[in-house]
Amino acid sequence: MSAIRRPAAMVCAAAMLAGGVAVATAPAASAQVWHDTPAWDVRLPYPLGGEHTIRYSVFPSCKLGEDGRFHQAVAAGARDLDHPVGSFDFSATMFPFNSATISWHNIDTDQRGSQTVQSTGPEVGTQGTITGRGHIAVTVSASKSLFPTFAPGSVVPFGSTTHTEHFIVAPQEC
Repeated sequence: MSAIRRPAAMVCAAAMLAGGVAVATAPAASAQVWHDTPAWDVRLPYPLGGEHTIRYSVFPSCKLGEDGRFHQAVAAGARDLDHPVGSFDFSATMFPFNSATISWHNIDTDQRGSQTVQSTGPEVGTQGTITGRGHIAVTVSASKSLFPTFAPGSVVPFGSTTHTEHFIVAPQEC
């Protein structure tokens, strides 16, 4: 009986150690710069190897509100520029697994909001979200992962990369 327990314990210990190493070595990069431009390109590791250029972007706009008037809004996301536009590569359409968390803060009114979305393929992002008129601080945190997860905004601790960019959006006349 103890002859079976010892190898089983060794396998469990090795699996826990490997999981700890995977968590410790999971790549995570974060920019500490606030961009006032609508887009910013970043070279990031691709889950299958190599690097891809990812364009982080924020689009200010006006959106029709429930009151029948137009209000300032922002849409944000990240797009893989190395993924050919219009290609019908099935694996590129279904892979990698992406998630993005878009957080915004209206500096002038102190309104805040956040949305997490998931997708597959080259792009992940949100549609226009009404933020109220004012200067908007937007944070886009996007992840690409080799494996899917069931928790939005999370990635497996290996075969994935996460990066965050920050933007300032000027007030819009609507």
